[in-house]
Amino acid sequence: MSEAPSARPDAAPVLRTGDPDVDRPLAEAQAAIPDAPDLILARARKALDAARARGHAIGEAYAEALLGYGHHLASDHERALPSLLHSVAELETHGDVAGRGSVVAFLASVHSSMGHFDEAIEAAHDALRSVRATDNRATEGWILVRLANDYLELGDLGPAMKRAEAALSLFADGEIVQGQARAHGIVGGALVREGRHEEARAHHEAALRLAREAESRLTQARALHDLGEGAQAAGRYEEALDFHEQALAIRRALANRQAQSSSLLRIGQALTSLGRPGDAIATLDHARSLAEETGAELRLSQIDRALAEAHENAGDAARALNHYRRHQERREAMLGAQARSRVYAMQVRAQAEQAQQDAEIAHLRNVEMAEANAELERALADLRQTQGRMLQQEKLASLGRLASGVAHELQNPLNFVANFAAINADYADEMRQTVHARRAELPPDLADDLEELLSDLATNVGRVREHAERASGIVRSLIGHGQPSSGKREEVDLREIVGRVVRVSFAGSDVRPVWVPGAEPVPVLGDAQALDRALVNLVDNARRAVADLLEADGDFRAVVCVSLDRVDGDALLRVMDNGPGVDEPLRDRIFEPFFSTRPTGEGTGLGLPLARQIVVEGHGGDLTLEPSEAGASFAI
Repeated sequence: MSEAPSARPDAAPVLRTGDPDVDRPLAEAQAAIPDAPDLILARARKALDAARARGHAIGEAYAEALLGYGHHLASDHERALPSLLHSVAELETHGDVAGRGSVVAFLASVHSSMGHFDEAIEAAHDALRSVRATDNRATEGWILVRLANDYLELGDLGPAMKRAEAALSLFADGEIVQGQARAHGIVGGALVREGRHEEARAHHEAALRLAREAESRLTQARALHDLGEGAQAAGRYEEALDFHEQALAIRRALANRQAQSSSLLRIGQALTSLGRPGDAIATLDHARSLAEETGAELRLSQIDRALAEAHENAGDAARALNHYRRHQERREAMLGAQARSRVYAMQVRAQAEQAQQDAEIAHLRNVEMAEANAELERALADLRQTQGRMLQQEKLASLGRLASGVAHELQNPLNFVANFAAINADYADEMRQTVHARRAELPPDLADDLEELLSDLATNVGRVREHAERASGIVRSLIGHGQPSSGKREEVDLREIVGRVVRVSFAGSDVRPVWVPGAEPVPVLGDAQALDRALVNLVDNARRAVADLLEADGDFRAVVCVSLDRVDGDALLRVMDNGPGVDEPLRDRIFEPFFSTRPTGEGTGLGLPLARQIVVEGHGGDLTLEPSEAGASFAI
């Protein structure tokens, strides 16, 4: 478990405007990085007031960036992200390449802390290109450290080692001792993961020596932490305990609560490995309270996982299971938060691009003829439609990237639930046979109580299995978003696919569909399996809409009509029902992932987004909700 490296802690401030009244608070804010987030925020607000008073747009952007980075260092990443994104957009508008590079480097740190390593790496490479264009070698070194740390988190050891060694060379040339210490730490971290413990130890000891030479207590604590992790990985738990306690003492002196929770977590894990679960639990409880104070959700998830192991080691299976459940809940909540923040970042970027395009069009309107203006308006309408589609596709792509992580995180608890359900079923069966065989030996009231308890146990096992199956369905739906189509294309008869979907969807149902297949085959070039999945989601959605009304009112006359035809060379499929329909305020949201109009627990909100992804992204078609006076009408 690594911690994000600080950004340029011993380098000179780089965000300068040339206006002394603005630059003074900007420099003071940057000088407080990374040890004093409260001071950074106070000075950045002062810089923002000065820039606004003087009408200095770039100064405002720089102050906004430092506000965002201050929030990040205070572990308030969701407040940090919009400030940094708006700053980047403003600097792009003014063509400030150097300033933009530094702010994008800040943005990479935020993405990394939120677990968005793909966005973090992309942002770091973007910042690297800008910084290299200005030949700022010190900043280049810190961005390389950022990149190396992210690759290390992802387990991609080759790129991590390569960039850390490049940073080490840059810091050595510039005699930046603290940077050398951090680069040595990352090289050592990669070597630990390769099992090369003695080589790793040499790098971590070099990092500690350099940190002491630089008189940087924060970096000393980090080097001690890395030494502890290396010893722990090598099975030297007493030695690991000593290093982590030294790191903790420094972090306490610096009042760095989030880093203290990291040290306490490692101390608790070492104590568990040493067979001291009681001490481990007390230490981890302290770590948990600090992590809660600082809002460190990732750390809380890791602490709950460690507490589960400690309680299991202590023989307390119930508390172990409770902490493991908390660990899983936090992981799932963080995945949802990541998806939301990623979508927000896409929206901010789209808004910035739109604002820039609107400005260009406004300029052209002043110099071009009316005919050219009309053409630009049409182009703008097409662009907005394309941007809306791209934003939806980006949302689904982000969901797809999360799918494998969600499936991995859910699989272990699902296996755990299924295994214990099977064990409970076996126990119940054995006990039932024993009670039946020896009933004559038991008092009648005891035999009756035992049979009642066994009946309750069987009911509990059934509920456990039911919820495990529902969780498995959610995992399958998420994986379906990650792999909506095999990419295989061949000519298929859409009429045959739709007919099969209608038959299967309504088999055993009280609802009788109206299927209008048209007079001729409807050949299309597509992936038959993917189209089948899309149509099942769409048709079953209509079936459930009318089935709910039919169940509530036996006199209700349910109607579901599915029609297929060719219109102007295109295949046109309509699925219509006379169910409750979609209220006007919700019509724009029904294709959003996880949005569902069904009661909680009855729908995942993934069916319609998956259907649209397959139709639009996979087959170049359109899937829309058409205006309808009653019920709902979808058209492909």
